[in-house]
Amino acid sequence: MSMGPDSQREARASGNWLLAGWRRYENSSIPLGLKWSFNIAALIVTTMGVLGFFLIQQQETGYRGQADRFSRVIVEQLVRISGEPLMAADTLALQILLQRHVQSPLILGAALYTADGALLVDAGVSPPDAPEEYFGRSPSYTWDWENGEYSAVSYVSPVVFQDVTAGYLTVSIDRSPLEQDIRDTLRFLVVSAILLTALGVILASILAHRLSRPIEHLARAGEALNAGRQPRLAGRRDEIGQVLETFQHLAAGVRRNNQVEAALSRYVSPQVAQQVLADDANIALGGSSVVGSVLFCDIVGFTQLSESRQPAEVVALLNDYFGYFALAAESCGGTVDKFIGDCIMIVFGVPNEDPHHALHALTCGMLIQALTRRINQVREGRNESTVMLRVGISCGPMLAGNLGSAERMQYTVVGDTVNVAARLCGMAEPGGVLLTGTMLASGHPGSSSHYADLGAAQLRGRTENVAVCAMNVDAVAHDVNADRLIDRILSTVNG
Repeated sequence: MSMGPDSQREARASGNWLLAGWRRYENSSIPLGLKWSFNIAALIVTTMGVLGFFLIQQQETGYRGQADRFSRVIVEQLVRISGEPLMAADTLALQILLQRHVQSPLILGAALYTADGALLVDAGVSPPDAPEEYFGRSPSYTWDWENGEYSAVSYVSPVVFQDVTAGYLTVSIDRSPLEQDIRDTLRFLVVSAILLTALGVILASILAHRLSRPIEHLARAGEALNAGRQPRLAGRRDEIGQVLETFQHLAAGVRRNNQVEAALSRYVSPQVAQQVLADDANIALGGSSVVGSVLFCDIVGFTQLSESRQPAEVVALLNDYFGYFALAAESCGGTVDKFIGDCIMIVFGVPNEDPHHALHALTCGMLIQALTRRINQVREGRNESTVMLRVGISCGPMLAGNLGSAERMQYTVVGDTVNVAARLCGMAEPGGVLLTGTMLASGHPGSSSHYADLGAAQLRGRTENVAVCAMNVDAVAHDVNADRLIDRILSTVNG
C-alpha cells in the first residue's frame, strides 16, 4: 500500500527532525567522553533489548511447545489404553484408569464419552464448556479455559479401536506450573539483561573516557600552543604522540615565521612582508592549467640521520641517492621539479603533455623504491649509511608556470593535486608507495591485484576524503622486469 502525499511529507519531516537533532547532538559542546559513553551505552541497551526480546520469545515458545508435546503424549497413551475397554463398555476399568491418571499433579481431570457423545465415565475437574461441541472437529482438538481456580488446556481426541471410533476422550492439563516456570524464566532473563546492561554501561563509560583521554591531551596541547606554551608530550610514541610532535613542529614553524616576518619588516613594510610570506602576490604569475601527475619522495628518519653525521656527509648521501632518482625520473618521462631538503618532487605531463602521465608516475614510484633497495645493498657492502623512502603520487589538474618575479622565478606546479601527493607521501610506510584511486583508474604498471584499496582517507587540510591505494612494490617490479631498468640506471652512473 503506497503512502499518500501527506504521509510522505510527514515521514520526510520526521526524518529531517531526527537528522537535525542528531547533528545538533554531534556538534554540541558535550565532552567527547560523555558522547562516546552515551553512544556505546545506547548501543549496548539496544542490543540487549533486542536480544532479550528474542530470547524471551524463544524461551516462552519452547516451554509451551514442550508442554504441548508432553500433554499430547499423555492423551495418546490414554487413547491406546482405553480403546478396548471402551468398546466393551467396561466402565469399572475405565473409571479406575482415569482415577489413576488424574492423581498426577499436572492432570486436572479426564472423561470418556461414547461415540454418540454421551458421558460414560469421568474423574477430576471437568472443563466449563461442554466438550461435545468439539467432537469430530479434527483428529485432536484443544481449547484453553479458566474457572477462577484453575488455568488449564483441554484436549479432545477420538478413541479408535480396530478402525472403529469407540468414543471420545477429554483430558484437562493444569497450565499453572508451566506459567510459573515461564514467569520464573522471564524474571531471570529480565534481571540478567538489566544487570548485564548496567555492567555494559559502566564499562562503556570507563572505556569511552579512556579512549577520549588522548583527544583531551590533544585539546590541551592545542590550548598550550595557542597560549605560546610548549606542550608536554608525556613520552607518547603512538599516533597521538606523532600529532603532538606535529603540533610542536607547527609551533616552531610559527615562531620561525614570526622571526622572519620581523626581520623582513626591517627592510619592507609589515604588510609587504606578510604578502611575501603568504606568497599570495606571486602564486598566479605566468600560470596555466594542466593535467598531470606529481610524485613526492622523502627519506624516513632524515632528521635523526642528519643529527649523527657531519653536514658534508649528509650532503654527499643526498646527492648520491638523488642522482639515481633523477635518472629514474628521466627514464620514466618525468621531470624533477625541485629538491626540498630530503624530499624530491617529480612531475609528469609537465611541461610537455603526456597522455600516459599516470602510468609513468607509478612506474617511477616503483622504480625509485626498487632502485633504493639495490643501492642500499651496495652501500651496506661498503659499510655506508642507507636510507628508507616514502613515496606519494597523485594526478589531476594543476597550475603550472613561472612563479616569482622577473628577477627571480621558478617553474613549478601548484594545486590540490600537489598537496594530495605530499600528504600521501607523509602517510606512506617506509619502503611503500601510496597513490590515489584516480591514479589507479588512469593506468598502472603490473596487475591490478598488486594494488590494495585502503579506502577513503581524510587528508590534513582537505574537506573531502581521498581514495587511497597502496602498491605492492615487489610484485609490480617483477611484472615490469624492473631489474633491467635498474641495471641500465646503475650502468649509466657507474660508466
